Amino acid sequence: MKKIILLITCLSIQLIYAQQSGYYMNWNIDHTERSVKPSIKISEDELQNMYGYYVEFDNHDRLQSVKFFFEGKKSNHGNYGTHELERFYFDDHFIEKYKNTKGEYVSISGGIDERKYLLNTYGYWIKKENYSKGDLVTEGVAYSKVTRNINNELATEIQFSVTNDTIPDGNGFPIVNFAYDQNGLTLYRQNLNKNGKVVNGGHGYAAVIFQFNQDGMFFEEQFLDEKGNLFLHPRFDLAKINWRAFNKYGKPARIYYMNVLGYPHEQRAYGKITYRPNMTRESITYYNRIGEKTVDRNGIAKSVYNYNADGKFLGRTNYNLNGEKIK
Repeated sequence: MKKIILLITCLSIQLIYAQQSGYYMNWNIDHTERSVKPSIKISEDELQNMYGYYVEFDNHDRLQSVKFFFEGKKSNHGNYGTHELERFYFDDHFIEKYKNTKGEYVSISGGIDERKYLLNTYGYWIKKENYSKGDLVTEGVAYSKVTRNINNELATEIQFSVTNDTIPDGNGFPIVNFAYDQNGLTLYRQNLNKNGKVVNGGHGYAAVIFQFNQDGMFFEEQFLDEKGNLFLHPRFDLAKINWRAFNKYGKPARIYYMNVLGYPHEQRAYGKITYRPNMTRESITYYNRIGEKTVDRNGIAKSVYNYNADGKFLGRTNYNLNGEKIK
């Protein structure tokens, strides 16, 4: 009887795992990097007119591969840099490799053709190494080290060059500290010094606060200095940003920009976003606080987003308030 129950249980588990494989808009929303969690499931019929990922798991709930499609066709423009990401598992590590639409192994951004993830005793990665032709890459991040909390969520991360120099993250944080909500979605990235004190990073702020919905989509982001005050980002010209009016595919129709007081930005208060039927962003148009069309600090009133037939982003075409193209 025990053997029969065990067999039924195993078959049930395999069925659950098999049901996880399928087509999704997002292939991974788990920021703790304990497992891969896709979201917004779509049908194969929907995929014929949209973009999406085919995510495949094995019977141990481990990611086997992710494949990117654009309007039903294989495409080399997945958000990891090509058509397919593959994982291979070993006792103390796993490896990621990449394939193009022809099934050939290729390099992605930075010349990386393989990533090796070294595991802790619980099976979660604690060191990530970036390789090109068998050697650690010589430009950019060669490897990253992380610590994990009691729940094995990422707690801290430090990036290193091939010469073991620390490379700050995109926010200018040499040592990134993380916190998560109950769904494994990031609440913040914070910059602490070696004494554990919150300090400003290379761009003048100390923390990035996030809010995600259940599908892993941003609905708010804000920048704070070491005193906990909103900070005007030097590149984005905003201190807080908020996305609203999501469609069933997780795409927001509006985006709001706030200043250091948390109020709508003086010049560019919000933007209206449109999408093509394939769910690529079509355009964004800017408005001021009273709903009149306006421009950002670069004089742009509207941007149109351009893609080729394979789903490659080609850049934006920008227009001024008179509808004239900005060169």
